[in-house]
Amino acid sequence: MIITPRSTSKHYRQQGVWGDQQLHELLFAHAKQKPDNYALVDPLNKMDLTGQEAQRLTFSQTVEKIEHISTCLYEQGIGKDDILLVQMPNTVELVMLYLAASKLGAIISPVPMQYLENELSDIIQILQPKAVIGVAWFKQKDAMQTLLTAIDHNQTTLSTLPKSLCWGEHTRCGNLEVLINTVESTDAYHNYTDNLERSGDDILTICWTSGTEGLPKGIPRSHNQWLTVGLATYQGNQIQEGETLLNPFPFINMASIGGLFLSWLYSGGKLVLHHPLELPIFLQQIVEEKVSYTLVPPALLNGLLKNEALLAQCDFSGIRAIGSGSAPLDSWMVEGYKQRFDIEVVNHFGSNEGVCLLCGPNETDAPDTRARLFPRAHDNLISRLVDPDTHKLVNVAGQQGELQIQGPTVFDGYYKDAEKTALSFTDDGFFKTGDLFEISKENNEFYRFVGRCKDLIIRGGMNISPAELDNLLNAHPRISEAAVAGYACELMGERVAAYVVSNDEQPLTLDDIVSYLKAKHVAPFKFPEDVINLSSLPRNPLGKVVRNQLPTATQNNE
Repeated sequence: MIITPRSTSKHYRQQGVWGDQQLHELLFAHAKQKPDNYALVDPLNKMDLTGQEAQRLTFSQTVEKIEHISTCLYEQGIGKDDILLVQMPNTVELVMLYLAASKLGAIISPVPMQYLENELSDIIQILQPKAVIGVAWFKQKDAMQTLLTAIDHNQTTLSTLPKSLCWGEHTRCGNLEVLINTVESTDAYHNYTDNLERSGDDILTICWTSGTEGLPKGIPRSHNQWLTVGLATYQGNQIQEGETLLNPFPFINMASIGGLFLSWLYSGGKLVLHHPLELPIFLQQIVEEKVSYTLVPPALLNGLLKNEALLAQCDFSGIRAIGSGSAPLDSWMVEGYKQRFDIEVVNHFGSNEGVCLLCGPNETDAPDTRARLFPRAHDNLISRLVDPDTHKLVNVAGQQGELQIQGPTVFDGYYKDAEKTALSFTDDGFFKTGDLFEISKENNEFYRFVGRCKDLIIRGGMNISPAELDNLLNAHPRISEAAVAGYACELMGERVAAYVVSNDEQPLTLDDIVSYLKAKHVAPFKFPEDVINLSSLPRNPLGKVVRNQLPTATQNNE
């Protein structure tokens, strides 16, 4: 599947930015150079997660297993441009599945383990996958049941029922462990892979993001787009050849794929997996695996630095740098890790669509600048600020504008959604990020993040659509009108508050709201953690809820 316009591809190829390399080829090249070096390491608690033994794989073992997975999928009828909907925790099987799909020319569409029928149903309808792949068990629960139920509920909307495959034994799914161990390489498979027409413009993934409108948006990304953004983070984080990287973010989005997976493929080091987030295990892995670089949420970095008792038990001597982001960093934290442990904290701001801003030691040594600002100039990204009301370019320091970007890291449009794509790009081809920045008054070569134009709530790195929850809560039999909004939280960045107007005299409790959403099979990370009963919701003259007035309504309601 290629969706990049030919003119765009030709432009970036002429610049030498794009080519026809694919992700699996990077790994296979490392395997030839250092077959016996360790490549992949499972989470220490994999047995608790999936009931499987943790594995440590060399490059040669990894390539061998990828070939087995690829052959197995081929025998199951998977081939060029077929879409695999994948719901798996961070294990070596998931990493190898990405690379097996790359070898086959198939497309991976990963979703979080937290997603339930409510979220999966919309995605399945849009995606029409050839197969769904998961694990039989996750934390002692049937992990495939949610996917299978979502398929059952959408049979009438599916042109063909997808194959169901999983690692482990399940009554309704093919057991990939058995299939992979018994499959034999065939001439047909080799003829297929040897003669497959490949392009760097082939789509590798369709990741998902919650839209402010409520329905999920699929974001196709090609090998070229991933390789370009991966090179930017690899260089920006100063990853060294052969370094050990620890990934504690779900393998579903820019942070993990663009920030760590690609850096591993470029560096040829060791990738240690962690399913987020078990802090004692995470800290143990840092020490035992001699980790050089990892990603950590800002709240956790702050909390660690404040916890002297815990710090006394930590050995950070091997860590060279830590990436962080998704929420503003504190300068005291950036300075604290540098002074105490000689660790560089690198500030990241990214999105699945292709935003890739980074501020590290290459950009500045000043902790305050590192924590709050991002350089305006980039090798492979053109950026500008546009006033969201007047639509005029912002060139004055201190004036807010929406960040708009263009370049080889940027996706081409939302999957099967021409309307949203048209609304998200300008006439001259810039992607409208929905994020507000300003040119820094201190140094006009930098941007400062201000906030979001959109209503999206980001709780612990997970996007939550207010419109989706609004619609669900407005169907509650005891609610006459409802809206949700995010509120600040030092630990999670934001949490969800529900603002409700009861249609009887009894106020609604948090338990009323959560129980209702549970019955609707909504993912728990979306649950409100505070409920505010109001007599009415603040609305503009057109009747739209004004969310930025809801905190004021809360204060008045106390």
